[in-house]
Amino acid sequence: MAWTKEKILVNIENLMRSKFTHPKEAFEYFDADKDGELTKNDFKNLLKEAKVSSLIRGLVAEFMLNEFDKSKTGTVNWQEFEKVARKTIKE
Repeated sequence: MAWTKEKILVNIENLMRSKFTHPKEAFEYFDADKDGELTKNDFKNLLKEAKVSSLIRGLVAEFMLNEFDKSKTGTVNWQEFEKVARKTIKE
């Protein structure tokens, strides 16, 4: 099975909708060290739970980090995450 961008997005959306009712829940869940920032490893864990192949997790996590990190700090804060997550998690 080919891992397309659309398939990855569907898997992430399914995970978010089935496991969380609010984007903040998802952010806090994946913020492993509870420092208020998501790292590449946090995104890899999110992708693992979304059942994305381990062969591409690192690349996809790097892409997500770069796309979400508008402040270019190397991590994703709550405000950056919320802008993207609100599109997939309905309150």
